[in-house]
Amino acid sequence: MEINKIYNEDCLETLKRMEDNSIDLVVTSPPYNKAWYGNWAGKAWNVGGKINYDKFSDAMPPQEYENWQKELISECLRVLKPSGSMFYNHKDIITSGLIVHPKWVYDYNVRQVIVWDRGSSPMLNDMFFMPNTEYIYWIAKNPKEIYFDKEKSGYKSTVWRVNAESNPNHPAPFPLKLIRSMIASSCPDNGIVYDPFMGSGTTAVATIQVGGGRKYIGSEISPNYLEYANKRIAIAEAESLTLF
Repeated sequence: MEINKIYNEDCLETLKRMEDNSIDLVVTSPPYNKAWYGNWAGKAWNVGGKINYDKFSDAMPPQEYENWQKELISECLRVLKPSGSMFYNHKDIITSGLIVHPKWVYDYNVRQVIVWDRGSSPMLNDMFFMPNTEYIYWIAKNPKEIYFDKEKSGYKSTVWRVNAESNPNHPAPFPLKLIRSMIASSCPDNGIVYDPFMGSGTTAVATIQVGGGRKYIGSEISPNYLEYANKRIAIAEAESLTLF
């Protein structure tokens, strides 16, 4: 498996070629399956609508989506080293007046649930409080062997206040500040970070910025997002060279 590369393919295809116990950290924010519930958009009992991805409909039947996510997490845990962990970002979807919670995460070793306080939200509805938080599930492969250096994290509690970012080239970018904290605290020097939904390349850029000899591997199904990610990576690599 070539490192410092994003593979333009389904993440499960990439994972099939990855060796057991070869990755130090997985960081990802998968599609939320919001389009499946998008038929409720504009009605009183819905908060938010679908996210328009480039090559992905984000509209699986709920059980199919859950099975997909469980297969993904299981495969990510397989390739993690015993000391490795996974940061998995997800959220509650409000539809039909109730929430749909990513309950499948509790089939795994959830070490902590981090609350990402986004500060604001475009999802406004007079029938609900503003949903300005998301979850980051910290999942351990082996809780007794996990690598973690709290002093290198930018946060000391389980509430991380970081404004959401916008990007004209991707509908749902993951903030760099969040990912840098995960990598700095939970991936050792010279370790490898994997992101199965690399999107605009934020995890790769964060890995380069944190430094310490860390490397990345990614998967991204959209060739358009991949092209933009590689441009961001080239800029980040050039900037890192100016530091020395």
